[in-house]
Amino acid sequence: MTTIKDVARLANVAPSTVSRVISNSSRISDKTKERVREAMEELGYHPNFNARSLANKSTKTLGIIMPNSAKVAFQNPFFPEVIRGITTKAYQEGYGLYLSTGQTEDEILEEVKQMVYGGRVDGILLLYSRINDKVMPFFTGKRVSFCSHWQTI
Repeated sequence: MTTIKDVARLANVAPSTVSRVISNSSRISDKTKERVREAMEELGYHPNFNARSLANKSTKTLGIIMPNSAKVAFQNPFFPEVIRGITTKAYQEGYGLYLSTGQTEDEILEEVKQMVYGGRVDGILLLYSRINDKVMPFFTGKRVSFCSHWQTI
């Protein structure tokens, strides 16, 4: 497996420079970025985003919680269109998506807890709303961003 050190050696730079190129730091010249990217391509190097997530404390992933009647929701043209829009914007911003469709309120809450406590996502989008929802009180006091369908994104 090719490492960041292999890329640095081939590009004749420090491993920290390779890391800065990967994060597209403005501190690195375009000429150096090009040389490092050519080395990455030549070696077939792909950054380990799980390792970067640990180092940066950011997963670059958003959780999407669908209504527990996801089968019915996908038959409604609203949800596929919303997900298409989210996907487009997430891609533009370099984010991946983690989709959950629990069958019960308890399953949805458990999935949200796993996303938050497991550090799987940087934020959560709720594509549903209900009175006395178990998920909303869970977010109170938590350090995770969330947005329900009624909030402006």
